[in-house]
Amino acid sequence: MSESVFRYVAVDTVGARRRGVVRAAGEQDAYRRLASIGLTPLSLRHARERASLLRYRGASLMDIASLTRELSVLVEARIPIEEGLSSIAESEKRPAQREMIRDVATRIQAGASISEAIDHHRQTFGEVYVETMRAAERTGSLASVTSHLADMLERQVELRQQLKRALTYPIIVVGVVALAVSVIIVFVVPRFAETFASSDVKLPVTTRAIQGFAASVRAHWLVYLGAFLGTALACAAAWRTQDGRAFFERAFRLVPFLDKVLVAVTTARFARVFGIALGSGLGVTESIEMGGRATGRPLFAQECNQISERLRGGESLKNSLEVATYLPSFARRMISAGKDSAELSRSCGVVAKHYEREAEHLTKGVSQIIEPLLTVALAVIVLVIALSVFLPMWQMVKLNN
Repeated sequence: MSESVFRYVAVDTVGARRRGVVRAAGEQDAYRRLASIGLTPLSLRHARERASLLRYRGASLMDIASLTRELSVLVEARIPIEEGLSSIAESEKRPAQREMIRDVATRIQAGASISEAIDHHRQTFGEVYVETMRAAERTGSLASVTSHLADMLERQVELRQQLKRALTYPIIVVGVVALAVSVIIVFVVPRFAETFASSDVKLPVTTRAIQGFAASVRAHWLVYLGAFLGTALACAAAWRTQDGRAFFERAFRLVPFLDKVLVAVTTARFARVFGIALGSGLGVTESIEMGGRATGRPLFAQECNQISERLRGGESLKNSLEVATYLPSFARRMISAGKDSAELSRSCGVVAKHYEREAEHLTKGVSQIIEPLLTVALAVIVLVIALSVFLPMWQMVKLNN
């Protein structure tokens, strides 16, 4: 029978009022459990269950990283988890985050383990996080695992911030230029075209093409707007599905520089989670599958499942890793060199650090790659627009002479 959480107000043997929570199969069972510890219940009610999917899915990666770091400190300092989390909840300013932490503390106080408490917010923490914590509790390595998880999440946050900083300038430039070019094409060039046509100037192909496109946009702007928004929404919806993410993953790997970034980030995250899972006491096959899921790459997750199947079939780790096209040869050699779980976990740590540094360097170089390409693209656009205006002007000057 599943148990529920009840909040109670009771008095103890000396008449002092006590408040708290108790986990029981029902109200009668809750009364019996309170009476067995010397408490006389005054009131008893169900603790309100919160829907993590609706209320907590807005927690960012930074929030989870900060909470994991604080949890690591609590475990290492041997502070009661429920008391520490309650203190963290009191200092949290955002209501949703505060309620989530308080709910986890309440469940731990009611007798649940840490993994059981956060399992109710699996949508926020993620499957890999919850299962790693559960394995760490079984093996008694909670302190080291929470510290490693915090390090991993903080590195992911830093990498995302670097990528955002690198893309901010190109995105702003592209947005401003796109707006300016749209105004020129839709409003300016057609006016010139009308002037040239009234002077019997034969318009070149570029001018006629831009004039036709501008007339189409003015006449059917709702269709163009709907097509743009529809495409954006379709891409966003596809990104939320496994098949859609696999499609984008294949497309991204066709772009030379982006492929390097994708491989470095994927390898680093896989090696980090693989090592943490091994350190928490999970088996090699289960750790590999968990590492594949943690990368968020459907194609690589399929490769990790194939590796696990080959290991279960009796093949060596070195031969099994050959199916992983994502993993560079250096990563495969380092990982397959581990002779036992401890050695393998250390090897994964070395691989993760190496490719985290490589991903960081590649991310910093994103703007250096994008800016020249952006300059060339803008030069081509400006040249086409300039030719569409100046070629008819030269012809008109010739006619007047």
